[in-house]
Amino acid sequence: MKCSYCDAEAVYHRRYSGEFLCRKHFLRTIEEKARKTIKDILRPDIKLGLAVSGGKDSLSLAYIMKRITEPYPDTSLVALIVDEGIPGYRDPSIKAAVKMLDSWGIEYRIGSLAEIFGFKLDEIINENNRNMSCTYCGVFRRRVLDIMARREGVEYLLTGHNASDFAQTVLLNTVQGNLKHLVYELAPAPGVVPRVYPLKFILEQEVTLYAFLRGIHYHDEPCPFTRYSLRNDIRNFLSELENKRPGITYNIVRLGDKLKKITGEKIILNPCKKCGFPTSRDICKVCEILQEFNL
Repeated sequence: MKCSYCDAEAVYHRRYSGEFLCRKHFLRTIEEKARKTIKDILRPDIKLGLAVSGGKDSLSLAYIMKRITEPYPDTSLVALIVDEGIPGYRDPSIKAAVKMLDSWGIEYRIGSLAEIFGFKLDEIINENNRNMSCTYCGVFRRRVLDIMARREGVEYLLTGHNASDFAQTVLLNTVQGNLKHLVYELAPAPGVVPRVYPLKFILEQEVTLYAFLRGIHYHDEPCPFTRYSLRNDIRNFLSELENKRPGITYNIVRLGDKLKKITGEKIILNPCKKCGFPTSRDICKVCEILQEFNL
């Protein structure tokens, strides 16, 4: 088939819109979607943090941001890489990240759970709690990123979460009955570096194709703990649903955004009584887990 916008051969059929896209127009639409999503925060002299893991999403994000900010020499990017301590998984992903970031001339910093908390993730996971591994990992990973973002003085922290990730979160909160997370937004809090999601309206499969067409070499082995998570079940369910009903992922993402506007209420963050980091509770989740393991 021919591209919907020129005479070149199409490399992708965007089923939810009916478009056929050649390489040039596919890449252009992805980069323009990302640019449009973050247009309100872009300035010529801004410093942005990029959460980079070495996977397709975060490395595609880094490359897209490099292209978007190229016209602005006073804008700076710094990639923040977290080593959770997952043997056989994180080391090769960090290696992949560093190789691509170096080739693009993007600065990077590497932080770790071992450095900040004194332990590695695999040291607290066992047969009794492995179903909680992704929860533990997410909590500590977010905290390390927050600490690194503060250290680097970035104004915003950009992550590679795509439309499929956001839709999964909506479904996950629904099946778990997490009403608060479905209808409330987080209020801005002092000391919290705001997070921004340039890939929010881009499907996972389109991020994968973007990385391929741009020659981005990423680490594609799944985390060994992923198979124990409920999110993985949701991910497989949503993937099958999107394949049968193109566009349904975007419907769920938009529903999630609308739900948060229904009440207009915001979750107020206050300093944790133990560590001082902003939390919606008396004791933050990081301190709760540390207490659970007597760490």
